[in-house]
Amino acid sequence: MAKIDIIMPLYNKASVVMRSVESIRRQTFDDWRLIVVDDGSTDGSGDIVREIADDRIEVIRQENAGPGGARNVGIERATSEYIAFLDADDEWFDIYLENALAGIEDSDAAIVGTMYYEWHKRQDMQRHWEKCGVIAGEYNLSGKERPEQAENLMLFFHVGNSLVAAETARKYGGFYAENNCRFAEDTTFFMRIVFNERVKIIGPVAVCHHREASNLSNTMKDPLAPFLADSDVVLRYCPDEKLELMRAVLDRMAFRAVRKYARSGFKKDAVELLSKFPSLKTTQRQWRRCAFEIATSRWFKYWVGFKCAVGPRARLFLRKIARKVGLIQDSARSCDE
Repeated sequence: MAKIDIIMPLYNKASVVMRSVESIRRQTFDDWRLIVVDDGSTDGSGDIVREIADDRIEVIRQENAGPGGARNVGIERATSEYIAFLDADDEWFDIYLENALAGIEDSDAAIVGTMYYEWHKRQDMQRHWEKCGVIAGEYNLSGKERPEQAENLMLFFHVGNSLVAAETARKYGGFYAENNCRFAEDTTFFMRIVFNERVKIIGPVAVCHHREASNLSNTMKDPLAPFLADSDVVLRYCPDEKLELMRAVLDRMAFRAVRKYARSGFKKDAVELLSKFPSLKTTQRQWRRCAFEIATSRWFKYWVGFKCAVGPRARLFLRKIARKVGLIQDSARSCDE
């Protein structure tokens, strides 16, 4: 039995899956087993992994059930003390598992998250999270934190940068998998854990999160997160003393989702979601902003479309100018180094 089981859901990632698998095989810590759940791939992704001559790798084939369902199959198959997750388009630096294991064994934390890069923008997310008040250390929510503090801590953890005790993964029901869920199924999982357990964040940066390979990146209309469609999927796991804090976090996330729907022209979706969170009416500023953007939704979508078309190019141009004059530096290193 290995010390760590690594669970990788796989769906049509033939062009990038070897990059992810090889980043696991390069780990300085080698007492691991990789459980690849081929979630109904049609491009031969599973066959690519099966051809790797490494008896630490197991491939399970199933009909498509979505990423949450695939990870849950891996959790059921896992026999190790700890579980790590890596998507088939992301990768680890060779020190990732060694550092994560040391971090969790040197503490009482149920989960350890490692700082990471967002690729291909070469963005060192450690700087971003420091600005959000999320730095290396141990955390245990009491229920008295500001909602933005709790939300930032929760959003730091994602598949790819998290090592969790196997018993913890099972205790909170695994990943949300109903209706072949493909959006925020992982956020639901980590939200349950962060509101119940001691968690730990460590450096250095040791993960590459490849946004450019994600099927859901840069979409105009994201599906509704499970915990916004039905708050009970997280509230029923929340201790009584933290319920008020969790509801405040849900309000914040709902507020942003309502605004995004309204500003993108999806007025009906915005109104329906707003009706699920009547507590937003008690915050006059938020309520007025939502009401205005819903009322002008028909025209707002053209402004948003213009910004989406022009904004990235403008930001890229300004970033190049800033680099030339020395205002910013690109400190990210290649994931292949």
